[in-house]
Amino acid sequence: MPGLMVFIICIFLAVLTYRKVSNRSRNKGRGKIRTLITSLAMSFIVFMASIGIGAGVISQDKNTNINAKASPGDSTKKTNLNIYTCNKFEAITQTRQGTKHNSGFYSDNKTNITYSITDTILSTKMVIPGFDDSTETAKFNKIAADGSRKYGNSSSNYFVSYLNDNTIRIINVNFNANMTLTQICSK
Repeated sequence: MPGLMVFIICIFLAVLTYRKVSNRSRNKGRGKIRTLITSLAMSFIVFMASIGIGAGVISQDKNTNINAKASPGDSTKKTNLNIYTCNKFEAITQTRQGTKHNSGFYSDNKTNITYSITDTILSTKMVIPGFDDSTETAKFNKIAADGSRKYGNSSSNYFVSYLNDNTIRIINVNFNANMTLTQICSK
C-alpha cells in the first residue's frame, strides 16, 4: 500500500512539473516542439528522482518495521552468549627471517582460550598457567567478502566462520605481532 501511494505522488509531481515547465516555455515564446520536449524531459527526470527517493524511504521503513517487530523476541538472543573453547591452532608469523608456520593443540601447553560471541561484540579470554589472564574485546564491523563475520579493534581483526552448529573457525589477524592465527573452536 505505501508503494502505491508513493507511485501516485510521483505521478502527481511529474504532471505538476510538466504543466509548470510547459507554461513557462510558452510564456518565453518557445516553439511547440521545444516546449513539448523540454516539459517531457523535466517531468521524466522529476518522476525518476521521486521514485528513487520514495523507494529508499519505503525500504528504510520496512527495515525499521522488521527491526521493531524483531526486537522484543530478539533481545534474548542478543544477551545470550555463544561461548566457544579453542583447542587447535595454526599460526603464520612474518619475521625478518621469513614466514614461520606453527600448528598444534592448546591442550599440549595447558592453554585455555575461550571466545564469547554476540551479534555486536566478540570477547576473548586466554588463560596460560603462570601468567596473568589476557582478555580482549572487538566490535562487529561487517560481513566480510568470504561470508565470515568481521570483528575488530585497534590491534586485531577477527574473522568468524561458522562451520556447523557447534564449531567455528576464527582467523585472528594481529597487527602488533604481525601474525595470522587460525583457530578451530567448539562449544
